[in-house]
Amino acid sequence: MLTRETVESTIGKGFADKLDEVIIEISEDFKFTRREMVEELGCANFVAAYRLQRVLKRLKITSPHELYKLDPFSLVRSKGIGEAAMFVAMCILDAGQYDVAKWWGWKNTNTLKFSSFKAKAVRRASKRGKQEVA
Repeated sequence: MLTRETVESTIGKGFADKLDEVIIEISEDFKFTRREMVEELGCANFVAAYRLQRVLKRLKITSPHELYKLDPFSLVRSKGIGEAAMFVAMCILDAGQYDVAKWWGWKNTNTLKFSSFKAKAVRRASKRGKQEVA
């Protein structure tokens, strides 16, 4: 990726500062700037990253390992978690050397649309007496 100096001298200091702004900060060891999201995680959906951050704080997830221990159904039934936020979560796990396919637990190719998957997760939780996480 372009160095800060190159960005600052061409586009401007304001944009360079914004690029180095922390966008996900869950704990001292679990935070990413916009630049790190692009370089290390391979994704740049900052709105989804912010939504994911809010949900992870609510669920008291403070590390990629704790995110890996949380099953995708529990994460997806949280309000604010959509396809893009799940993708950011998957990028975080992948960057942390966790097996995303194993985390999802699919035996074969997923044939469901994400909206169907989310509705099924919420419905399944309500049958067990758990409500959608606010």
